[in-house]
Amino acid sequence: MRADNMPIDQTLYETVQHGHKNFPIQYYVDELYKFRNRRVPLHWHFEPQFYVSRGGVVRVQVGNHVIDLNPGCVIFINRNTLHSFEQIREDDLCECPNIIFSTELITSNTSILFQKYIKPIISNRNLPYFVLDPNLAWQKTIIDDLTCIFFLLQKYGSKGSYGSFPDLQFEIKNLNETCFEMEVQRRLNQIWQCIYSHLDQIPVVPQDSKELQYQVRLQQMIMFIQHDYMNPITLQDVSNSANISKSEALRCFQTYMKQSPIDYLIQYRLEVAQRLLFETNSSVQDISSECGFNSSSYFIKIFRNKIGITPREFRRQLSAHG
Repeated sequence: MRADNMPIDQTLYETVQHGHKNFPIQYYVDELYKFRNRRVPLHWHFEPQFYVSRGGVVRVQVGNHVIDLNPGCVIFINRNTLHSFEQIREDDLCECPNIIFSTELITSNTSILFQKYIKPIISNRNLPYFVLDPNLAWQKTIIDDLTCIFFLLQKYGSKGSYGSFPDLQFEIKNLNETCFEMEVQRRLNQIWQCIYSHLDQIPVVPQDSKELQYQVRLQQMIMFIQHDYMNPITLQDVSNSANISKSEALRCFQTYMKQSPIDYLIQYRLEVAQRLLFETNSSVQDISSECGFNSSSYFIKIFRNKIGITPREFRRQLSAHG
């Protein structure tokens, strides 16, 4: 599975296991220039994440907050938090190392260590994210430990669902590579201890009830679209699915998805159409109807405008590479 084809369910949950139950941490390199619109789509997962901007400025969306992450800086994304990453400049080559991990790797959820040091951070709704700057000494210590973790997992770690990534060059000194899993755990413990020790210096990001309500409504509307995409759907239908007005539905989608509900509906229909063109022998007319387009000519026009080629040309190219 390619990393630029992220599997996301109807609630925007990324349906990928990060790491293994016996070693719950996974290393990735997001090659943002390879993603559609150079953007990792909005998603969430149960585990927290550390993400490094590398190769250019990365625009990070966390909930309805937008952060421009300068090269060399790190962002911590808390668990269960909607987020996305985007390469701003078209000519940059952003290759961003990151880890997604379970805090079980630090300590058991039943331990006093979890209650005292882990839970106050991962359960804090006013701490959906924070940024680490290498120009601050204590934050650079964390970034250095992260770099060591990246190096170890790149060299010795197992591949995740997205397969291989480019080998990045990390400046590492005096790293003990013996028992690399224990070294990864030790570094992660150091990172967490440092964060906890400096909590008073980390700015909170107050989350009001309206923002949380927006996220729930967005997920309700997306679930409706993905369930009923093959039927005629209006903006009123989408807004009714979350019991809100049309203007509120538009505002909600624009805030989080950077597009209108109808634009998202068309995008989703096209994604389903591409899958059917690849996986089935159905005619273009049948696929058009199955995906909710009111005519095959309109389907072909929209497909060509958005994908750049016609459905038949798309299928032909797949066959040539298949």
